[in-house]
Amino acid sequence: MTVSLVIALTMPQALSSVKLGLDLKGGFEILYEAHPVVEGSQITQDALRQTAKSLQERVDALGTSEPEIWTEGSNRIRVRLAGVDNEEKVRAMLKKPAELSVLGPDGEVELRGTDFKESGAMVVRDELFRPAIQVEVKDKDLLKEVSSRLLNQSISFNLDERVLTNPVVLAVMDNGIMQITGDFPYDEAVEIADIINMGALPLKLTEKYNQSVGASLGYRSLEQTLWAGGLGAVLILLFMLVFYRIPGLIASFTLITYSWLLLLCFNLVQATMTLPGIAAFILGIGMAVDANIITYERLKEELRSGKSLLSAVREGAKHSSRSILDANVTTLVAGIVMFMLGSGAIKGFAVTLILSIVLSVLTNVYLSQGLLRLLVSARALRDARWYARKPEVAPPPSSRFDFVRSTRAIMIFTAVLGIAGLTSLGLQGINYGVDFKAGTSIDLVLPSSIEQTEAERVIAGVGLEPAAVTVGGESGNRVSIRFDTVMDPESGEADRIEAAFAEVYGAGVSGEANTVDPEMAREFAVKAIIAVLLSTLGIWFYVWVRFDRRFALAAVVTIVHDVLLVVFLFSMFHLEVNLPFIAALLTIIGYSINDTVVIFDRIRENLQTNVIRTRAELRTLVNDSLNQTLIRSLNTILCVLFASVAILLWGSESIRLFSLAMTVGLFAGMYSSIYIASQLWLYLTARKLRAEGYSGVGKQEQFPMRQLDSVLEE
Repeated sequence: MTVSLVIALTMPQALSSVKLGLDLKGGFEILYEAHPVVEGSQITQDALRQTAKSLQERVDALGTSEPEIWTEGSNRIRVRLAGVDNEEKVRAMLKKPAELSVLGPDGEVELRGTDFKESGAMVVRDELFRPAIQVEVKDKDLLKEVSSRLLNQSISFNLDERVLTNPVVLAVMDNGIMQITGDFPYDEAVEIADIINMGALPLKLTEKYNQSVGASLGYRSLEQTLWAGGLGAVLILLFMLVFYRIPGLIASFTLITYSWLLLLCFNLVQATMTLPGIAAFILGIGMAVDANIITYERLKEELRSGKSLLSAVREGAKHSSRSILDANVTTLVAGIVMFMLGSGAIKGFAVTLILSIVLSVLTNVYLSQGLLRLLVSARALRDARWYARKPEVAPPPSSRFDFVRSTRAIMIFTAVLGIAGLTSLGLQGINYGVDFKAGTSIDLVLPSSIEQTEAERVIAGVGLEPAAVTVGGESGNRVSIRFDTVMDPESGEADRIEAAFAEVYGAGVSGEANTVDPEMAREFAVKAIIAVLLSTLGIWFYVWVRFDRRFALAAVVTIVHDVLLVVFLFSMFHLEVNLPFIAALLTIIGYSINDTVVIFDRIRENLQTNVIRTRAELRTLVNDSLNQTLIRSLNTILCVLFASVAILLWGSESIRLFSLAMTVGLFAGMYSSIYIASQLWLYLTARKLRAEGYSGVGKQEQFPMRQLDSVLEE
């Protein structure tokens, strides 16, 4: 009761405190690549860091709220700004190289940053052991002339408009070295020396990637996606209450607790919530309920086997913990890879996914099982019918479905899809977005519907020729424009297009623009391939360690099937493939293996209690394992589909293709776990049986990491 009250009181504050990304509140993001102004010079980390700091100071002068500026790698700076009124002016100001100058008392420039030697400034100690800055210039005669002329006068070291220090020239400097003394602390002296070194190596900035989102479009996306997510979450909670009764009530409470903790974690680590991040949050609710479903289905099995309610709860929790851990670790692998290789909104998606997995285990395993034991200990709730319908009745063997027998038909269906997909790839390939083929994309949302010909006419009136123009959206009011060439951000062409539509349709026009140069497109493509490969390899290794090589091979083939099926679908319908699509693929990989691992865990458990010596016995074992986990698979996929379909139908248009990929991948993951993963394992194990003269597998067979299993079952 106390926890519920705390959640109710703090949830509104937690929601309002979450930092929103640009795609939700508007603004722009730019990735700059730095190059030395002076040819042949090398970029130093100090110069890059000081350039980023100079950009920060320029932005602060505008009064922009919560600007985000940081360095990436050896020569890149990423800038995120929200709520900027004059974007073109701000971009021009940011792009200008930081200028270091030394001004005389009359304000005239006496020395420039390029007059100083690279890395020629350092902190030393003066005769009183105070911090001082020693600076070496390239031209000794120039320094001698300036110091002679300005002897006993004040000079000013400036970075752009910022005054760094105002020393007085106390002597003629004829050795090319000046020393700046004062009462500044050591840290300030180090900062000034770093700035002078940066000024000696001025950097010019080139835009490699930029994204611009209108404030009204961001707000609309947030509103639509929250509505869709709320609907999906309510459907999940209602389903759990109706289907699982008392355990469903516990699941609903733990899911609300999970959502509350996830919001608190976002605030604690100052993570940015993006549009894909909200999708991950909502999908995470559907995936988090999986832990409860696994536990509750196992509870039903134990009740049907004749155990008492208390014993069934204890045994169900013990046997389900291993499946839950294995299933979540494999999804965690995909999330970590996404975080390492992603950027911007994709990294926000990964953060949400990783936090979701960790909190899901804490709340929907330990908290849920603890509350279940607590309720069972209460006499008023010891009637087993509160936990399972007709718990004393087990389904007869004859009513169980023969999955192995129906495999041939499913394989034919899969082969037909594969041939159609490969044919589509060969004939029309993949419709890559600007993320992977470079160029500029502009998406506009209008206050009313528009015809394709009218949209093309408005764009032609601006004097531009895009590679493609499409009209979509629920009301036919979304115009997507693609250019194969990279628009010059300073040309204002994107603004001219938006202004042309605003002239016809009024001030309600809002939009989003993305520009990716060829180098970044290649980098995105390489990272996408690496991300998919690393996720697959990481999962393969984990399954091999936790199970064995036959399980691992079957798992990898299943992953490849699920990924290719989604790729084939997007190719056949010529749907755009972009970075959110890759995030969807990685999530599908994690979810698909999640379902597969639960089935594999049941197969492994059944092997540990049986010795299989014939193929018929092996078929029976696989069929039993699939039937034992079928309700869990169906209920989990249904809960996740509540979330993904809600986002697909009612969420923001910006993530509709992401949601479509997720929905298709979820279906693919469910049937491939049953008809590909388990059947391939059956085939590989049958070959082993035959090769070993049908000496038997199971029971005496030791799987890797059994020590961990015994710990989990304690």
